[in-house]
Amino acid sequence: MIKLFRNIRKKLLQQGKTTNYLKYAIGEIILVVIGILIALQINNWNEHRKNKLTESDYYCKLLADFELDRQNIEELYKESEHKIEISKRLLLELNNKNKDKTYLLNNYLQGLRTNAFVPSRVAMTDIVSSGKLNLLTNDSLKNDLLRYYGELDKLLYQLEINQSKSLERVFLYDDHLQFGGQYFEYVEKSLGKEILQTLPVNNWHLDSESKYYKQFQNDLVFFVTMSEREKQHFNNILKEMEPTYKQLKKECTSI
Repeated sequence: MIKLFRNIRKKLLQQGKTTNYLKYAIGEIILVVIGILIALQINNWNEHRKNKLTESDYYCKLLADFELDRQNIEELYKESEHKIEISKRLLLELNNKNKDKTYLLNNYLQGLRTNAFVPSRVAMTDIVSSGKLNLLTNDSLKNDLLRYYGELDKLLYQLEINQSKSLERVFLYDDHLQFGGQYFEYVEKSLGKEILQTLPVNNWHLDSESKYYKQFQNDLVFFVTMSEREKQHFNNILKEMEPTYKQLKKECTSI
C-alpha cells in the first residue's frame, strides 16, 4: 500500500501536475489521520471491554468473599450459642454438686474457647493493592464497600476485646493448683499420674462458700454474657453486610 502511494506521487510529479499532487498529498494525510483515529478508537474500545470484564470479575470475587464470610459467621454464631448452653448447664451442675471437678473444669474450657472471625478480603485487597479501585464504576456500590470494611474493622475490634477478656479469666485465680488447673485434660496428660498424685487436692466445687467456687460461678455467668455479645456483633456484621451483599449479587448475576 505504501509503495502504491509512493508510485502515484512520483507519477504526478513527473507529469508536472503540482496542483493535483498537492491535493493528493493532503488527501493522503487525511487518510493517515483517519486511520490513526480509527486505530485509537479500536484500542480504546478493546481497553474499555477488558476493563468491564475485569470489573465484572471483581464483583463476583467480592461476592464470593461475602458469601464465605456469611457461612463463617453462621458457624461462629452456632458456636456462641453452644458456649451459652454449656455455661448455663455447668451453673446448674455446679449448684447440684453432682459432677466431679475434672468434668467441671474441662467443660469450663468448652464454654471459654472460641474461634476468631477472620473475614475474607482476597478480592478487596487485590483491588486496592493493584490500584484498580477506579475500575468499579458503580459509585454507590464502591462507597458501600469502603464503608462496610471500615465498620467491619470496628466490630472485629469489639469481638477481639470480648474474647480476650474471657481468656483472661482463666489466669485470674490466685493459686492455679488449688483451683485445679492440673486437671485440664491437656495438662493432665502432659503431667502424668505420678506427678498428679504429688499435687494438692482442693474440692472447692463442693463448697458454695469457697472463693474458687464463687469465682468459677462468676466466670460462667461472664461467659454467657460475652457469648451473647458475640452473637450481637455477628448480627451487626450481617446487618452491615446486607445492602452491599445484595448489590454485589445483582452486579455479578447481571454478567
